[in-house]
Amino acid sequence: MEYTSEEKAYIWLDSFALERNEKRRLLSQAGGAAALVRDFPRFGKELIKSGKESVYNTMLESLSDGGKGLKKTLGKLEREGIKAVARVSADYPDALKNRADAPPVFYARGNTALLKTRMFAVVGSRRTPAAALRLGAEICRELSGAFTVLTGTAEGGDSAAITGALKGSGNVVSVAAGGFSSLPQGNAALLSKAAERGLLLSAHTFSAPVRNFSYESRNALLAALCEGVLVLGAGKDSGALITARYAGREGKKIFALPYAPGAAAGAGCNALIKKGAYLTENSVDISGAFGINLIEEKSIPALSDDEAAALNALKELSEAHVCELSAKTGMPPFKLYAVLSALEVKGLAVRLGGNRYAPVK
Repeated sequence: MEYTSEEKAYIWLDSFALERNEKRRLLSQAGGAAALVRDFPRFGKELIKSGKESVYNTMLESLSDGGKGLKKTLGKLEREGIKAVARVSADYPDALKNRADAPPVFYARGNTALLKTRMFAVVGSRRTPAAALRLGAEICRELSGAFTVLTGTAEGGDSAAITGALKGSGNVVSVAAGGFSSLPQGNAALLSKAAERGLLLSAHTFSAPVRNFSYESRNALLAALCEGVLVLGAGKDSGALITARYAGREGKKIFALPYAPGAAAGAGCNALIKKGAYLTENSVDISGAFGINLIEEKSIPALSDDEAAALNALKELSEAHVCELSAKTGMPPFKLYAVLSALEVKGLAVRLGGNRYAPVK
């Protein structure tokens, strides 16, 4: 990977354990990253307290080794298949260029051109119900034709967003809370697919651990990058609400799936809707709010008479137990199971659990 001298200087600075505010201060005083590297010996004398070891000593020493330290850092990135996107890089997100709190460097696996596209965030707790996850995946599949789907890396809502986007255009950006060494192993296969077709992104160096504050910082970043956010599932105090809160502060559009009254898994979603979030049942509810027409001509799968009867009954009931559908259609349950499985395969029905089904809207 080829980097400019300014990009290399950003990567050098970001490799040290300094607070982001301190990195900004140094860049501001020096007038740029390359200038900071050039003039750091002068800065070092002002920063380093005599006789005391500090990160500044390490930084100063790294500039007197003939660039071996930076070459080692760049070599590590190359071996891990990671591209650094510095604040001065062409692919750095436009939404962050004028923000003082923006990361100086992003680390990426995949298509960094997606950082220049319109993004829509989709989040949800790990305890989001299966039916909401299926609906969320379908929404993301369709929405990926107009936006790059932006999400996290966890199981639950994040995984549904990634899965849906990959079934669609493949335009998905999955943002980690820590460095690449801290990616959730339980989701490794899906995240690998996201990197292959979309983008896996971190605002931290490779070995940075996930700390208590890391998730809130990552969720604030999602809110800064996106034009709007959909919450698939959130309890009353779910962390999934953090992204919506930050997005709301910035005047971004908030969307949420509706839940039945008293449903603990959706209490946060219902609260958002009460406060003015868009009640969302499909991708058109989102695209319409942005003036985008996602309605496409779709070929309706051929249905047998039994399949058509079961689907019509589902649409009338919204969701139903197999016994209710049996009474409605006159078909015995053993036959209905086969019919409903066929509707699932054709993408027209979803299983909710407990022998309940719902139509795909």
